Amino acid sequence: MLLKLPNMLDLETEKAKFKFKMKLDIRWSDMDEMRHVNNAVYLTYFEQARVYYFHEACQWDWKEIGVILANSHVEYLRPVVFPNPTYVFVRTSKLGNKSFEIQYIITSFVNGVEQLTSTGYSTMVMFDYKTQGSVPMPDHLRERITNYEGLNN
Repeated sequence: MLLKLPNMLDLETEKAKFKFKMKLDIRWSDMDEMRHVNNAVYLTYFEQARVYYFHEACQWDWKEIGVILANSHVEYLRPVVFPNPTYVFVRTSKLGNKSFEIQYIITSFVNGVEQLTSTGYSTMVMFDYKTQGSVPMPDHLRERITNYEGLNN
């Protein structure tokens, strides 16, 4: 789990742990009456970035083996406001036998200064839709993610 970061130095240190970065396009419909991104939308941002991350990190073949979301956690630190340039960073932080953890940070540039707006994590479970049950992570996926992230598994 990520911690609240008190200064820019810590943000740069935390960002350095992430290889994957994606620009978020803030849509008008993402905002609420307070003119910032609604809290529920952050999970959609995580999902969208996770799909692109999987494609880049391991060229996931969804028809071969699936994955389901077991849980998600978001910590809201600052609001995301249109039109501030906003980015999501994604990484795999833990690999288990049948599950793994994905971490996220979202940053926005406010008046030219990058700020941490939120952190989060998700637990993903390998899933076979034919048998409707969890399955071990295939070796080739584990190897691709391990190589992409530089994990010691």
